[in-house]
Amino acid sequence: FDTLLSGDYLQGQRVLLTIGYRSLSRFRPWQEKSTLFARILPSVTALEAALQSGFAPDKLIAIRPPISTELETALWRQWDISLVVTKASGTAGGEDIKRRVSAELGIPLVVITRPEVAYPQQTSDLKTALEFCQDIFRLSLVRHNLTERESSDN
Repeated sequence: FDTLLSGDYLQGQRVLLTIGYRSLSRFRPWQEKSTLFARILPSVTALEAALQSGFAPDKLIAIRPPISTELETALWRQWDISLVVTKASGTAGGEDIKRRVSAELGIPLVVITRPEVAYPQQTSDLKTALEFCQDIFRLSLVRHNLTERESSDN
């Protein structure tokens, strides 16, 4: 987001944002420099956040994914979109369809990647996961008991 918003990538563009309502406020300064549209989930919370971020009602569409290729294409054409900004959402969020429509219409697609998360351990085995949680719980109890002892010694 920082790279996108600090450059002039959005200047004069007709931008479709499919980034979730929580990030829309970051685009408030661009409301005067570009034409911004947002696709949000159909919820009161998302609609209120979009309106508070400066989006006019005619620049919003509230719909729950998945969205068909045909509907995605029609929306981009209807709004004469020149740039799309989306979160890396995988197939469930329709990222594959957006990539296809982007290529078909020749419209640049900016994909905001998810931050890397370093997990202490990964497994698909339930027994291993439970053992890990139990170990963490035991460690937490030991730390708690040590802290209480130190407090009572003072």
